[in-house]
Amino acid sequence: MKKKLFAVLMAMFVMSVTAASAAPTQTYYYIAPGMGQPYCYDMHLGFKYAAEKFNVEIIQQGADDWNSKTACEALEQIIPKKPAGIISVAWDPAMNPGIIKAQEAGIPIILVEAESGELGDLYIGLDNVDAGRETADLLLQYAGNSGKLLVIGNWGATNIDQKFQGLKERLAGTGWEIIGDQDGECEAEASLRAAKDLLNTHPEATAFVGLDSACGAAIATAMEELGKKPGDLTVICADREDAMLEYIKSGYINASLTNRTAMMCYLAVQFLENVTKYGFYDIPITGDNKASKISVYPKQIYTGNVVITKDNVDNYDHNKMETYDTPLYH
Repeated sequence: MKKKLFAVLMAMFVMSVTAASAAPTQTYYYIAPGMGQPYCYDMHLGFKYAAEKFNVEIIQQGADDWNSKTACEALEQIIPKKPAGIISVAWDPAMNPGIIKAQEAGIPIILVEAESGELGDLYIGLDNVDAGRETADLLLQYAGNSGKLLVIGNWGATNIDQKFQGLKERLAGTGWEIIGDQDGECEAEASLRAAKDLLNTHPEATAFVGLDSACGAAIATAMEELGKKPGDLTVICADREDAMLEYIKSGYINASLTNRTAMMCYLAVQFLENVTKYGFYDIPITGDNKASKISVYPKQIYTGNVVITKDNVDNYDHNKMETYDTPLYH
């Protein structure tokens, strides 16, 4: 009887230790608009992976659509709670006051995907101006040194505006002329309307560039609906929405540049782990970093693009990737 009782007690002890070890060691917040948008699938994937690997809880707050007002309100509400760390996206400058408040409150805040000047402790993501230059380089590679170009993007989003800036910088001095551009609002129907309008207005166009995640499928669909065939225009796009991948396979889209999106989010969590658990602020840069009034963070970590083409598009199929469903990210 005593042996059975001892065995039961030991089993209960092991279960309690296991339960304790499974409890998340820290809680962070991801606050942003656009959480329900197709582009953000890979951001969620990266956060899920990081939550499991680091055994931390990540709570998402904000808006499923691109409503920055809702995300701004969520950020304002979280700051007084003094969370261990915040990850956010500066697509819209309206987020800036909240980012500044978080910093002034001493809360570590890392920006991903879109930077906003010197705000936030650290930015992890693309150098979006350079991503625009890379887009231009791909256009030159596939279509030569001259032509007539159409462009759509989500104007007003800081990262997309920066990509457009880089595209125009790189094409300056070449034989390329941007003959039309429109705002697609990073939304499927608006992007399709913009693409069809541009194609109808400018039948002389020889190439089309889409600078946000909704553009690729919209441009290719517009081409289909207007009776154009794969190869009638050179098409260079951004990101990796599933609908767009199908058009890379069929040849309507020549190539797409995409961020290492999941890795960007993983690194943000990893930095917060170093800040909260591993003496990050005491890295020996000076004898007294705080008294020296320096930031120990790097200013930016640029993740760089990868290029999706017909040769490797199957590897980007989300149906072939792990989902990492976890209650730690919610």
